[in-house]
Amino acid sequence: MALGMGLGVALVAACGGNSSSSGPANVRLLNATSGYPALNVAFDGAAASSAVAFGGVSAYLTASTSGASTVITDTVSTSALSTNVRSFAKDAHYTLLAYGSAGALKTDLLEESVAAAASNVTSLQVLHRAPDAGAVDIYLTGNTDSLDSATAMASNLGVGSNLSYIPVTSGTYRLRVTGAGDKTDLRLDVTGLVLGSTQVANLVLTEGVGGVLVNSVLVVQQGTATPLVNTQARVLVVSAVAGAASVTAAIGGTTVASGAVSPTIGKYTLVAGSTSAPMDLAVNGAVVPVPNLALVPGGDYTLLVWGSAAAPQVTLVVDDNRFPTVTGGAKIRLVNATSGAAAALTMKADFTAVADTIAQGQASVYANVTSSTTMRIDVSSASSPTLYTLTGATFAAKGLYTIYMLGDSAAPIGDPRRVR
Repeated sequence: MALGMGLGVALVAACGGNSSSSGPANVRLLNATSGYPALNVAFDGAAASSAVAFGGVSAYLTASTSGASTVITDTVSTSALSTNVRSFAKDAHYTLLAYGSAGALKTDLLEESVAAAASNVTSLQVLHRAPDAGAVDIYLTGNTDSLDSATAMASNLGVGSNLSYIPVTSGTYRLRVTGAGDKTDLRLDVTGLVLGSTQVANLVLTEGVGGVLVNSVLVVQQGTATPLVNTQARVLVVSAVAGAASVTAAIGGTTVASGAVSPTIGKYTLVAGSTSAPMDLAVNGAVVPVPNLALVPGGDYTLLVWGSAAAPQVTLVVDDNRFPTVTGGAKIRLVNATSGAAAALTMKADFTAVADTIAQGQASVYANVTSSTTMRIDVSSASSPTLYTLTGATFAAKGLYTIYMLGDSAAPIGDPRRVR
């Protein structure tokens, strides 16, 4: 399916200004957040729209053209998530875009006055508003087209950047988003992106709950909004069964570990998200019955397979792979995948506790630490003050790190990994 690839120059921006027309501006809210299922908006403390769900837009509300107060709240708390004073042009139309994760709501203003596209053409702008996804490439193809031979419509699009309006042949497309320069790093794969003749549309990329995968919303100028959400999750398997046991696992028919000899730390694999994903597990070739898994689409997970070969256990850990919130900081966590006598583990970074009494088969939450090129890591238990020590380690700004503790709990092996 062909794309018109002319280069546009218009940018999405808030713009005020004067008009000879009379009357207020028309403003609506688009909810593209990952952390708030529904949002409310009010202008000038009066006109309001409530419970706008993810991927939806409110009706247009009137707002004064000079210094309009804009307040966004969620449906649970009356506390303001975002408060701004904005200027609008008289009689103009705008979409107020809300995006970001819980506790980090951000907004942009889209001015909806771009001239209509030509017949059989859509004028499309792409907005990268997934703060933790990093730079991405974007592909629009036919449903069955291979990504291997596809050409990106946008390459290395950075967070907060816009691909300004370009003409695209109208039609129905498959949208795929990858990490920049890596077609195997698939972040979003959805079909049914409909681009209409003469339309002007904005495609907004917004983050999934795990931070790496993304969702999207297509909003037509002065028209409808259509969410195009991720249906997949990512799962990383840690094979940590005693006695060098092998682990084979599949989730929803997708293999996530194949004869992995313990201890082995796998890589993230895309699987279908589901509230009850069936899992097949075998240890040393023997089938192990396990319950179904709850995998939120857009989420990241670590699946720990641990314990003895005679009685293996499984723990599903929710991974928060968003970047550190502290400027110049890194994130670090501890995964206790040891076997043998039960031993809770504690970890210190430069002599400050960052994980406390983490039981076997469990992971600590990520802790924010100051980036360093000389970090010291110490892991201990109640019975052994020195189980693992790492000195002179580099923990770069914006980096995410996991210290895996593997093997027998009496003499475990530490395996530090950079996640991102």
